[in-house]
Amino acid sequence: MKVAFIGGGSLRLLPLLRGVFDEVPQMFNNGELRFIDLKQERSEAVAAMVGACPEFQKVKNCKLSCPNNLDDGLKDIDVLYLTMAARTEPTETMAAMLAEEHGFYSSDQLSINGGFLTMRLGKTILNIAKKMEKLCPKALMLIFPNPVAVYSGMVNNYTKIRALGICGGFSNHRWDLSRVFFGKNECRKDWDIVAAGVNHCSFILRGSINGEDLYSSLCPRVLTDDWKPLSGFELPCNFIHDMYKRYGHIIFSTETDGMYYIFPDASMDYLRKVIASRQPFDPEKIRKEYPIAEAEKFRKFIDNAKHPETMDWSHSWPADIFYGKDSTDISIPIFKALGGYGKMRIMASAPNRGAVRGFADELPLEYTMDIDGDTITPVEDQYVPAPFTGMINALSYYQYMLGKAVAEDDPRIFAQALDAHPTQQFTERKREFLRKMFALYTNIDPHMSEAAQYFN
Repeated sequence: MKVAFIGGGSLRLLPLLRGVFDEVPQMFNNGELRFIDLKQERSEAVAAMVGACPEFQKVKNCKLSCPNNLDDGLKDIDVLYLTMAARTEPTETMAAMLAEEHGFYSSDQLSINGGFLTMRLGKTILNIAKKMEKLCPKALMLIFPNPVAVYSGMVNNYTKIRALGICGGFSNHRWDLSRVFFGKNECRKDWDIVAAGVNHCSFILRGSINGEDLYSSLCPRVLTDDWKPLSGFELPCNFIHDMYKRYGHIIFSTETDGMYYIFPDASMDYLRKVIASRQPFDPEKIRKEYPIAEAEKFRKFIDNAKHPETMDWSHSWPADIFYGKDSTDISIPIFKALGGYGKMRIMASAPNRGAVRGFADELPLEYTMDIDGDTITPVEDQYVPAPFTGMINALSYYQYMLGKAVAEDDPRIFAQALDAHPTQQFTERKREFLRKMFALYTNIDPHMSEAAQYFN
């Protein structure tokens, strides 16, 4: 198998690849891993560390390369994995403060802030997909940067490339449920879950663990009146408990920008605490220091890559997020399935195409699917529980419109998408917020910045 990583200098790649090699090293025998990054020194460091890690030694005859030309990197690959960053400081903290001031939640996915991030990276991702149509038309694109739902919907709807938006929520729910039902801070892989909704706000429709049904047995047995959340994880545990008690369903993964649409007061309180923890906030100081801090983080990794024989590979993840072996990442079951090592069940974002009843085909949703080799099949009988259907339709339509704006290069559609976001719709307070957001996000696509005129 040939896999290319764009954002190949990302520090999250070594841990997840260690996890993949540990489980199915043979799938990369006689294959190739290509690390592509604008900063060549970083991609070369990641490749060097991957080649030195103990798990890679199980792989036979796998080439590691760092192409400095995108066309060379994409040619004849089987999988493209995108892990590029669109968020920068001090803009993101300033945007969070601005959102809170106007009564909006700030995040990189379901929020209005997520829409502005789309305009930073969207055209780049679309252009990469169009190159793939010529250089590797059968390859699967895996999209990790947020908003994954927007990008996966855009690529599938406007190119011939298959794309999945993948999210840490796949492993997060395994941590969340284990904390709630067993009182242990561990990620259990034996949860068998079916969920549907939008990324960061999907709902568990049915599930079980170790033969015990989630809704008919586990919930009533554990979530009693004397249930207590696991210390240190009160917020996500309480979200799950309170949601089950009120609605009879549990959210798939407890990202707070999704919980905002169900428990807005608690979520906004959390956002305010995050903002308060960053005070006093000096944008000019951060603007100078942030690039230096980021460069230093990579510098340490690059220096270690020069002497990998000195590394202690025994450290665990997430205690060691740069070098530890991550056995929980969604990439592991995906690569196992693509390599022909059995059918794997995941939750990922893609256009609906009939997977979730009651939603238009082109809308990007997160839902449960089985991957078996090249075949991706949605699980049967998926829906969004009442009373969340209308909310999820609105959020999904918002994300669909963002992708449409990028694909059609139309700032008017971007403005319409922002209007469609289902918070404070058509109010002067929202228009004021959007005017300030356009003034803040000066580094988005200049043409899409023309959408600001519709809020004057």
